[in-house]
Formats: sequence, C-alpha cells, structure tokens
Amino acid sequence: MAAAAPNVDILVDGKEVPDADFISYVVDRDMYQPDMAAVVLSNQNDIYGGKFEIGQSLEIKVGSPPKSIYVGEIVGFEGVYKGGETTKLCIRAMNKLHRLLRKRKSITYTDKTDQAILSEVVKDGGLTLKWEHKTSITYKHVYQHNQTDLEFLRTRAARLGCHVWCVGTDLFVKEPNFGNSSKVELSVDGGGTLRAFTPRINSAAVVKKVTVKGWNPETKELIVGEATNPGTKLGKEDAVAASKDLGKEETFTVDHPIWSQEEAKAIATARLRDLNLTFITGEAECAGNAEADLGQTLDITANAKGDDPFNGLYYIMGITHRHTMPKSKDGGFVTIFKVARDGQKKG
Repeated sequence: MAAAAPNVDILVDGKEVPDADFISYVVDRDMYQPDMAAVVLSNQNDIYGGKFEIGQSLEIKVGSPPKSIYVGEIVGFEGVYKGGETTKLCIRAMNKLHRLLRKRKSITYTDKTDQAILSEVVKDGGLTLKWEHKTSITYKHVYQHNQTDLEFLRTRAARLGCHVWCVGTDLFVKEPNFGNSSKVELSVDGGGTLRAFTPRINSAAVVKKVTVKGWNPETKELIVGEATNPGTKLGKEDAVAASKDLGKEETFTVDHPIWSQEEAKAIATARLRDLNLTFITGEAECAGNAEADLGQTLDITANAKGDDPFNGLYYIMGITHRHTMPKSKDGGFVTIFKVARDGQKKG
C-alpha cells in the first residue's frame, strides 16, 4: 500500500510549479556526497520547453505547513517526447556541495588547523563550514595534490572521523554525535510506521583497540596513539561484547604521516569508531518522514516481542525520499533511512 501523499511544493528559482504538473520526485542524501534530486513534471504541449535553466535554484517542500526537504541547483534536464500525456521533463539537481567537484587543485597549506584549511576550501563553492571536533591540531604542512576540493575535504574529514553533509549553504564537518536524537520512532506496532527494515549484523571489522604509529623525522622519535573500545550509546551491548571472541582483536595503522601524539590519538579514535559502526547496518522504510536528518539518531523497534538485537537507536547515514502522485499504482510519499550502529538491543 502506498503512503499517504502530503502537499508538495516544487519551487524553481523561487517560483512554484503548478501542482497539476507534478508527477514525481526522488531525493537522495548520503554522507560525503552532494544531495541529488530528480523531479519529473508533465510537459504536455511543451509548456516547459526552454523555461528552466542550468544553475537555477530548486527547492522541494512537503506537508502543511510546508517543510523543506531539499535545496539545490539545477545541473541538467532529461526530456521524454512521445506526444499526449507521455511528454515529460525530468529536472536533475544537486546541492551546492557539487561545486567542490568541478576542478582539481594543487595547493599547500602551512601552519593551519583542519578547520582553518577547510574553511578556505569550501569558499569556492559558496559554502560556510560548520566544524565540530574536540581536538584542534595545527599542521606545519598540508598538501592538496591534484585533488578536487571535495576529495581533499573528505580525506581530511575522514582522517579525524568527521562526517560530511550539506544543507543549503552550510557544510557540516562533524564528529558523530550519537546523542543527537531526531525524536523519530519507527515500529512494527502502533500503526505500522515501520514498513520494511533490512538490518544486518557483521562482526568482520569489529576491533577492541586501534594503535596508530608514526615517526617524527625531526626529533627521531616514535609516535604512538591508541584508542580502546569506549562502549556504545546506541544499544545495551556494544559491538565488541556482542562479537564475543571475534571482537577481541586489535589493529594497527602505520600509513598516515603523523607529527604528534595528539594527532595519532585522534586518528586512532576515528578509525576505531568507523570500524565498529559497521557492526549493524541497514535500510528502514517508512511513510514519508521529513523530521529526521543526517547525523541524527532514530529509534527502531523491529520486533516488539523479546530483546531483539535489531531493536534500538540507529545513526542516520543516508536518506531517500520518494514521492509519486497517487494516480500511479506506486503513488505516495516514502522515506528510506540508511542507518548504522555500533551496538545491539535497546539500551
């Protein structure tokens, strides 16, 4: 059964497209990638021929009062010309993060922190950096070698375990905050808000400790940073304990240039969190939901009977919104959350 279809407002360059011309849209949002949208409009009698242009803004709002679920700019079009009602126009858009992919650079940054470096990098895309990390490390020398700004930004962010996403002109580069709740609850009971859930447990990457080693050529000293499993905020039992004997392994990282013990510690902490966050991953489909956002958590009850390992809090890594006019057999508004957690069972 299709989800109920709320009000939809499609705005191009600030002007609303008539509701009667709307057929469907898909919005895809994922960490580290530009948000993408595809909007299909009826183009009978070629009413939109030449009306829209590359670079115009595109915004999608749903509900009453309207809530924005996508803001981007048009990057392309696709037409279907068959005559009659089958004539359609597909508008393809990305958010402004895509601007950081359009050229490569070679540039050197000296005596700057990651926050200062990335603040400069994102300016070319007309973006403002929203940085959040508990450490602030000043680097003597950082080289962006024949990389796009987005490639470089993702590399620097991943090094310290920061996740990257963009909303409007704000580019968020933050450590995961597992206490940032969306207050959204999905359940198989109480109206069936959870339509489908496909979680999977995989202990292959789970480790209890990460050690990062490097060498300071100036002081001729070994640099070592360690991170041990801190437990989980997303469940009753963390990934290491849930993996039993398979979770007792340790791993080493020696392929990063390291200049301080603080830097090695930060990299080790990031690596440990990234590995253990792969313990449970999955996709949760529900009736259209515009409340939860990337970087937040949601509460999923997959099985209301017993202490199921898949019940509990999940961290949102991706969101897909699909909306098709009800006259289609697949009509309605559906949201799919791509989620991950480093624990199991309800905490």
